[in-house]
Parts: sequence; structure tokens; C-alpha cells
Amino acid sequence: MKDGIIIQARTGSTRLHNKILLPFYGEQRIIDILIANIKQACPDKCIVLATTNRPQDDVLAEVAHRAGILSFRGDEDNVLDRFIRAAEVFGIDRFIRVCSDNPFLRPETFNTFFAEHTFSPADYIAYGFADGRPTIKSHLGLYAELTTTDALRRAAVSTQEKLYVEHVTIYLYTHPEAFNVRLLPLPTELEGRFDLRFTLDTMEDFTLLQELYATFNEKTDHSVHALLRLVEAHPEYRAKMLENIARNEK
Repeated sequence: MKDGIIIQARTGSTRLHNKILLPFYGEQRIIDILIANIKQACPDKCIVLATTNRPQDDVLAEVAHRAGILSFRGDEDNVLDRFIRAAEVFGIDRFIRVCSDNPFLRPETFNTFFAEHTFSPADYIAYGFADGRPTIKSHLGLYAELTTTDALRRAAVSTQEKLYVEHVTIYLYTHPEAFNVRLLPLPTELEGRFDLRFTLDTMEDFTLLQELYATFNEKTDHSVHALLRLVEAHPEYRAKMLENIARNEK
């Protein structure tokens, strides 16, 4: 079984165009930070940047090439098909799906997902809240999700509804009667924390997370616990997060 990590990325975001290519931390862009952190945490995995076949995303294929990872070009709107084809082209059987708008993503957890799947295979594995909500349906932006190429093929056969082809894994975890879905418990300090937003959609998000990332990166402790302590020490960060959550539904 071949493992992979597939990063979903495009420049044509409707709310903040080119957000992953804007200078974020010094000369580093969000896409640079993500790729570097993933390569460090998972040096033995096949890493693919899956972008669109639109000319405006040529820059992302070049980013992948310069970073020494693979790239795949596919349909902009049918992201489900893009992931299936990317996995098939590179012979990937199971993979971590990464959203490119999460600069605080914790790639050290990827091997936990792979180990969990090896011990007890499933169609979908992610961290989840006690109410049964996977973290992808929150604003947390700290964790990714594991699925298999076979599971996505089965989803594609079952539906071509816009919601399900634009959002790669949603059909899996909303149809537990057809797919084996397993949600791992979140660290206790994150349970019920729907007031935190470390994902990025708008310029308001970008400005806040850029400031937070610069402050956090100066610390010696880069744990999730330390990140939460930093937010709690700055009530203005959490207040701004709550404003941005109210403006951006998940």
C-alpha cells in the first residue's frame, strides 16, 4: 500500500485571491511553510500538490517543482475527481488530504493517521469533536484528514452533486452507513473550542494569523498547548477570531 500526502491548492480563491502566495512570514508564503513542514514531518511520503489546469495556477506547479515535490493538474471545480486522478497517476492508495489555507497545520499528526489506518483500516479517519463533527467542519485549521483512493472512487460513483465534488471528503463522513468513518478524540484542551480560527479565507484572517504566526514562531515551544496559551494571553486575538468565524460559515 503506497502512502501519500496530497495538498489541495489554487490561486483563484474567491474571498482572497492568491492568498497562499502572499508574503506571510518574512519571504515565506503559506504554501512554502506548509510544504517545508510536511517534508520535515514525513520525509518518506509521496507529496503531491494538486492544483487546477488553469494557466493562472502554472505558478503552483512551479512552486512544487522548486520545492522538490510532485504536482498534478486537474479540474478546478470537480476537486473530487482531481484527487482521484492525482492518486491514480502516482499510484497512491491512501493519503492525507491537506488544505493549503492552514499555516498552523500539525503535520506531525499525519503518521498517527497512517498508523491508525494500518491497525484498523477505514475509509475516513480524522480528529473529531464529541458531537461527531470532524475538524474539517470547524474553523480549527490544525489537522488534516486521511482517506483512500478506493473510498473516493466509490463516492464519485454514488454522486456528482456540486457539494460533494467540490468538497472532497464530505460525502464520506456524511454517509456513515456506506463508509467506515472513524473520528479520533481531540486533545482535551481543544474539545468544544469552536471559538478558535486558525484557517484562512479573508484578508482579516490573513492579517491576524500573520501576526500570530510571527509571535508564535519566536517561541521555543511550538506545541498546540503553547499556541492556545498565546491566544489566551492576547484577548484581542480571540475577539478577532470570533468576528471572523461569524463572517465565515463552515
